[in-house]
Amino acid sequence: MVDQDDATLDHQRLIEELEACRRRVETLEDVDWRREELLEDLSLHREELRTQNDELRAAQVKLEALRQRYKDLFDHAPAAHFVLDRFGTVSEVNLTALNLLGIERSKIIQRPFRMFIRQNASRHLFERFMEQVARGDVAQPPEIELETRKGRFVPVQLTAMPCSNRDQPSTRISALDVSDRHQADEQRRLAATVFEASNEGIVITDPRGNILRVNRAFTLVTGYHEDEAIGRTPALLASGRHDPGFYHAMWEQLENRGAWRGEIWNKRKSGEIYPEWLSISAVRSPEGKAAYYVGIFSDITDKKRAEVNLERFAHFDQLTGLPNRVLFQDRLKQAMVRASRNGRCVALLFLDLDRFKAVNDSLGHQTGDLLLQRAAGRIRRALRKADTVARIGGDEFTVIMSDLEEVEQAVDVAARVAQKIAAALARPFRLSEQEVVSGTSVGIAIYPQDGETVSDLIKHADTAMYEAKASGGNGYVFFSAEMTEAAMQRLKLEAALRQALQRQEFRVEFQPQIDGRLRQPVGAEALLRWTSDTLGPVSPEVFVPVLEDMGLMTEVGWWVLRQARDEALAWRNSGYRDFRIAFNFSPRQFRASNCLQQIQEIIRECNGCGNLLTLEVTEGHMMADPERSLAILREIRKLGVRISMDDFGTGYSSLSLLHRFPIDELKIDRSFVQDLAIDEDAATIVSTIVLMARSLGIEPLAEGVESEQQARLLIDLDCPLMQGFLWARAMPSADLAHWRREFARGRN
Repeated sequence: MVDQDDATLDHQRLIEELEACRRRVETLEDVDWRREELLEDLSLHREELRTQNDELRAAQVKLEALRQRYKDLFDHAPAAHFVLDRFGTVSEVNLTALNLLGIERSKIIQRPFRMFIRQNASRHLFERFMEQVARGDVAQPPEIELETRKGRFVPVQLTAMPCSNRDQPSTRISALDVSDRHQADEQRRLAATVFEASNEGIVITDPRGNILRVNRAFTLVTGYHEDEAIGRTPALLASGRHDPGFYHAMWEQLENRGAWRGEIWNKRKSGEIYPEWLSISAVRSPEGKAAYYVGIFSDITDKKRAEVNLERFAHFDQLTGLPNRVLFQDRLKQAMVRASRNGRCVALLFLDLDRFKAVNDSLGHQTGDLLLQRAAGRIRRALRKADTVARIGGDEFTVIMSDLEEVEQAVDVAARVAQKIAAALARPFRLSEQEVVSGTSVGIAIYPQDGETVSDLIKHADTAMYEAKASGGNGYVFFSAEMTEAAMQRLKLEAALRQALQRQEFRVEFQPQIDGRLRQPVGAEALLRWTSDTLGPVSPEVFVPVLEDMGLMTEVGWWVLRQARDEALAWRNSGYRDFRIAFNFSPRQFRASNCLQQIQEIIRECNGCGNLLTLEVTEGHMMADPERSLAILREIRKLGVRISMDDFGTGYSSLSLLHRFPIDELKIDRSFVQDLAIDEDAATIVSTIVLMARSLGIEPLAEGVESEQQARLLIDLDCPLMQGFLWARAMPSADLAHWRREFARGRN
């Protein structure tokens, strides 16, 4: 029983357990269903979340793109942007502002905006503007100046707008750079100023040629005021000198090329016709059509007149009004061409005024110019109507005598005209209240026998002129082959002289100067000598004038002065402190601008040896420019240098000026001394010169003394100082000391 009950109990327990298992199974089945359902829901939610994430990510990308776009727009905005907090401190700034100021972002952020404003009225304008913005007033955008890092000031126009940033009040400032606008305004003002102030007339027309604007110069040139010209066409200026074809060609070029320029004759309001230079340009629209025409013109009346004068200047001598060298050569060429074609001859006369240089140097350049003008007039009056006279330079004139039938006639006519010219120029000229005698030397060459080219004929006539001058002047000489040989010798001489200084061919010799009464040497004159390697010994009378003509005498003259100075020092060092060395000045040296400075320098080199030297000058030196000469001679005298006037009595200087000059010694020319013993007039002249010199406190010295009789007469006339072959010829420095010892021995 117990066992059955236990079995029943076990069965019951088993049923209960089975029931419990069944319920668990049902529960588990319900859980599986729910899990499947939950998994399905979760899967749906996951898809929804994935979709939302994709949408969010897309929104974030879009938002970032918008933010970057905003940043780009902000940074690269055409205006500079600053965000200011309520204290006016910069909290944000764009790239345009950084570039405008040239300052890094870190040096702008957290700094007061006003520190970047120029310290002038701009700061006051900015503060008043910000007060208006803060009150909400409608403020006129002010224009202020910001200061850049480089100290440059940039004009900007400000606008402002309040904004909020995380509940913090702030203001966005926009600053637009208006430099270009200012520059454009300035350009417009400048263009308007140039338009009105231009010295050239300006007229602006529409495409149909109606005048829209004119400037002040237009009125000054044409006489038409603006209200008289506007609305009309430039035809109101037409002179009538141009035919319709001229204007047709002008407009055709304007249409094809857009511009025309040229010379045109127009008429002023007064009716006067004048020449103008006109330039017309088309101003085209964007479509390429002519919108305006701008004409710029200038009155060239003065230019036309200047061209005529220039033509005259180019072909005529301004002093005498005669044809110049250019026109002369052209006319000579034409005359020779005609003569060659017609079998005729041409005579060319080459004239050089005698003594012109002496007049020019002694009486001044103005008197010399007056002599040239008067001489030109006399030459013109001595010629035939068909002849041409020209001034080709200096005191040189030429005469062309054309259409002469044969050589014999040419020679005869040329000789008669040359005689007539010589006679006309030999008559005294009254110049500057003084009577001047000149004369002329004439050389004549005949085409074709004396030359078949222009240059040959001129050269041969010039050669003949030099022969006439060498023969004493105031006459004429026909060209011959022998003269060509003489000209060639002159060229050889010039070539040798150019090399003489380099080869040290020049030397200085010394001619003693004697006190004839005491029979004692008192000094010596330094004289230039030349022995050429190719020509041998050459006389000073030959080479010194050539040196002058070549412009080399100045350099040689300073070398001579140094030789004279060294010789004087040698005599002083030998114990002869009163032995003076005289030296000559060439005209070119005396006229040189640095004349005085050169002498001072040469004397300073020997610690002041001026009291050992005597400067010999001629009347021509002093009278060419008396005031300058006086100033120079006074300064030279202060150096201790003795002043001697050489060749006295041979020039044309005014004796009334002689007392003004610091002259210590007056040298009587050898031409008066040589006839002293045989000519009473010569003795009278020498006596007069000596008396005049003594009365002025000047010591006379006679040149060219060659006989004892001349020496005695000079002593009797109170002129004991003399030099000449009677005492000694010029000699080298080494021989001078020996000569002095021998002279002293002979005297004793």
